[in-house]
Amino acid sequence: MRAHHPWIGALLILVSMACESPPAEEASGAAPADTPAAADRPMADPDEVRAVTDTWLVAWNAGDTATLESLVAEDVVLLQPDGPVLEGRDAVLDMIAGAYDITAYQQSATTDEVLPVGEHAYLRGTWTVAPTGEAEGDTFDGKWSALFRPGPDGSWQLWRWMWNQPSDQAPTSTP
Repeated sequence: MRAHHPWIGALLILVSMACESPPAEEASGAAPADTPAAADRPMADPDEVRAVTDTWLVAWNAGDTATLESLVAEDVVLLQPDGPVLEGRDAVLDMIAGAYDITAYQQSATTDEVLPVGEHAYLRGTWTVAPTGEAEGDTFDGKWSALFRPGPDGSWQLWRWMWNQPSDQAPTSTP
């Protein structure tokens, strides 16, 4: 059985917060030509964004990598405790696949706060990863915060993510 790293739980929670919204601005500051101007876009609906947590948790706990991939921005950045900064969808998804055994652990999460911030949505909450059924192992928990932005198809995607856990649970190594 593969060892579980608690920081995986934080990733799950953030990605699960993704929800429907228009595409993000280009680096130039101008909205992409095929999307409405930022001023014309509605602010994020907190209930809609919060509901995406369920999508993330179901996908995570089922090992549904296709859904997880759709919830993570191509240029995502993950700040994990005592680990390297991960940049890009592939790096984040590889970390999840390499450190999380869904047959032994399942994740739950809460979303304590959803704040619309222009075209983005800031979310904050807690997470727990626990052994399932007959599996033996430690339960890990912690806090997370994330910034979501609209993806190319208008759905919310995890763009910036950070998580932590109590220092007595911190991993001693990273993948």
